[in-house]
Amino acid sequence: MPMKNLHLPFEYISVQDTENAFNDHHHMLSYTDFCGFFLCQHGWVDVSLNEQTFHIQEGDVYFYMPSTFVCLLNYAADVEGIAVKCKVDFLLPLMEQMFSGGGVLAMRDNPCISLSDAQRRSLESLTTMVRERLQQLETASNDDSSTYILQRLVMSLAESLFHELIFDYASNQSIRPQIHDNKDRIFQAFLVSLFHNYKKEREVAFYAAEQCLSPRYFSSVIKEKSGHSALQWIVQMVISSARQILTTTNLSIKEIAMDFNFPSQSFFGKYFKQYVGVSPKEYRLQEKLAKL
Repeated sequence: MPMKNLHLPFEYISVQDTENAFNDHHHMLSYTDFCGFFLCQHGWVDVSLNEQTFHIQEGDVYFYMPSTFVCLLNYAADVEGIAVKCKVDFLLPLMEQMFSGGGVLAMRDNPCISLSDAQRRSLESLTTMVRERLQQLETASNDDSSTYILQRLVMSLAESLFHELIFDYASNQSIRPQIHDNKDRIFQAFLVSLFHNYKKEREVAFYAAEQCLSPRYFSSVIKEKSGHSALQWIVQMVISSARQILTTTNLSIKEIAMDFNFPSQSFFGKYFKQYVGVSPKEYRLQEKLAKL
């Protein structure tokens, strides 16, 4: 059910082939502007994230956040499940309704949960309803006056599905809903913007200006809500993404510098070395040697 045809902020995928379902490229799964989940219904999948290995088996849910790079290590030939991929600015506000930035960080670092039988039945029931309504919507006439209502129904079901998932995650990880204030909304808006813009905007002032705030006040809010400064967030996104590209692609360092909107390869090299301790070329070589 492609999003580009239905103009929906999410895509529902029935998984019989994990590689095709996740658009795997050399066993590296990554999305800049999308997040989502994979519910394993049969078989198993092994993935790694930030040097941690996760074995996802029947009844497990794996969440992937924007701009995280997941290495697909292995999977059963008979793996089956459901994957839903959605736009950042659709899912993050739903997450923030239940828990603040701490929950987002927790989900990035601890992406896998095991469902109880009751949780799995509820989740599968909701996914079935979403799939059936999507099929109706796909075949509906553009001139049908009920199409708009059907589309809103699909959106509502999708929101219910993600609320169910977030509730299951919070229950399994003991993350409690928090009271929200304007500072929570500032942090949420920053996350959404950062996931979209980190490759071209590395200045705190840019993200502060988006919300008509001074860089100093903006930074203090981000620090208060997440424990990390806005600059630390930006650097983490840029460096983690650059590291993965260096180790999983054959792009030249010049091409990577251009992709990250650096004025030159030299500027990119200095930026990378400032935070990693070695040049991009040295880092790539170290990673290749470590795999021998």
